[in-house]
Amino acid sequence: MQASRSLVHRVADWAAEKPDAKALRAKVGGQWRSWTWADYHADLRAVAKGLMVRGHQPGECVALLGDNRAEWVLCELGIMAARGIPAPIYTTNTDEQTRFIVDHSEARVVICDKQEQLEKLLRCLPAGGRVTTLVTMDELPNADARVISLSTLMEEGRAARDAPLDARIDALTDTETALLIYTSGTTGTPKAVQLDHGQMMGVAAAIMARMPPLAQPGGYRVVSYLPLCHVAEQIFTAFFHLHSGGEVAFCPNMTQLKDYLVEVRPTLFLGVPRVWEKFQAALEARLSSGSALSRKLAAWALATELSAFRAEQASGRPVSTLSRRIANALVLDKIKRGLGLDQLVAAATGAAPIRLGTLEFFASLGVIIYEAYGMSETTGVATCSHLGRPVFGSVGEPLEGVQLSIAADGEILLKGRTMTRGYLRQPDLTAELIDAEGWLHTGDLGAVDPTGNLRITGRKKDILITAGGKNVAPARMEALIQAIPGVGQVVVVGDRQPYLAALITVDPEALDSLNAELGSAAPTVATLGREPAFLAWLQQRIDAACNDQVARYETIKRFAVLPTDFSVEGGELTPTLKLKRNVIAEKYAQDIAGLYAR
Repeated sequence: MQASRSLVHRVADWAAEKPDAKALRAKVGGQWRSWTWADYHADLRAVAKGLMVRGHQPGECVALLGDNRAEWVLCELGIMAARGIPAPIYTTNTDEQTRFIVDHSEARVVICDKQEQLEKLLRCLPAGGRVTTLVTMDELPNADARVISLSTLMEEGRAARDAPLDARIDALTDTETALLIYTSGTTGTPKAVQLDHGQMMGVAAAIMARMPPLAQPGGYRVVSYLPLCHVAEQIFTAFFHLHSGGEVAFCPNMTQLKDYLVEVRPTLFLGVPRVWEKFQAALEARLSSGSALSRKLAAWALATELSAFRAEQASGRPVSTLSRRIANALVLDKIKRGLGLDQLVAAATGAAPIRLGTLEFFASLGVIIYEAYGMSETTGVATCSHLGRPVFGSVGEPLEGVQLSIAADGEILLKGRTMTRGYLRQPDLTAELIDAEGWLHTGDLGAVDPTGNLRITGRKKDILITAGGKNVAPARMEALIQAIPGVGQVVVVGDRQPYLAALITVDPEALDSLNAELGSAAPTVATLGREPAFLAWLQQRIDAACNDQVARYETIKRFAVLPTDFSVEGGELTPTLKLKRNVIAEKYAQDIAGLYAR
């Protein structure tokens, strides 16, 4: 296929090349519904023309608020076809945050899905303001005259002439802003990252060049489940999908992910570190609950596969021993089928650091996880490994066309076509992001190893300065403690304090195994976290796993075990499960104060 000028042209090209092939899948009433490429193309055109009937002008933003679903993507591409700019809003955003994005993007049309989201919009967008149309993906009758259904909008679009839309699509170029990614606002006012068609298509092409099987006919199949407001899910659901011409299945609720994986059997799967860690905890708990013989067999199979993987990485040649084949036939293939990961070409992770122990655990199953590095401002990915050549602990090499430099203070600087040109209507913040020489300042700290792979060492804003004047990157200690079996999540504190301390959660999946090891009968992790035997056990593990491995000023002197794990609902995590350190510091201020009480 020849290079397309935009994502919209990509859909049109696939619709012409293979109109009857499946493009999108979603469950409706418990049954799968499919959109072919021809359906995808026709529906996005209907959305585009419907917006134009409602007065949409080129360059205008349209806000999008809803769960992960096919209609979200149809609306997104329809907005782009009308030469509009989607402005996504997280469903977890407050009324104030929602109002900010709608106002900042100057959207006159907002598209949402459920009743609760419509009610949020009606609360924060009073009649008589800029917003003239509220489109609901579901049929949600409402007395507000601005509210119409998506089906009504599309009916209006189908009845409209094609020529005006064709003219807009013909005018699309690869340099035209096509998407806003609003930062989640964990540290202040959200910033609107501008991405254009060329940047999104460029990232897809560069990564697919490193993983060619995914670009082959029938080679691309994914489950879309993370918020589509986030650039990570956009990469898999839009950028890669439109590059490969493959298939996307939508999972509207993360709690259903395991079931969807088994049904869809993806060839590529993105799991943020917390997702992989939860899978690992559940699998380890299941494997440890079997008979003595099954536990012994599983341990042998995992060790055999991990040893073979390490030998492959060291030699660069395939390893196909009899013991490896037996381990897979008797144990590992069954586990992967049970997870729905048996047809993977590659697994991926990003957005936050992942533990080496988690990478090695999945490698012992025959599931190789590739780390990538990037941010919204780099169109999601700036570095990644080549298929078959992962370097655990690194985030790979720069993509083609990406320049990388490490500043004197260790900050990672990036330059290239796939870097954003800045934040919408926020010139001061853009000037802080991109310097006079065109280098994008990531705020992350890193180093390039002798093999040319980038390793992330921390984040500038997360650096703690102790009362003794020592600069400490907490990520290393957090990773060491989080590797302790049973530990959920860790936040190291100690800025301007005489020593470092930690807030620790217990993974609920590990409760049974921890009870068995300690001879306890704690009914909940909250109860277990108060037991002296568990606290003594945890102190020993922290000393061995962390304190014995770091400099004296980096040791964890005290810790507090919190009664519940961090969560999106609790406010401690972003929708993509990254820690909100400022929220945690405020929410658990009393616990932190107790760690420094004399």
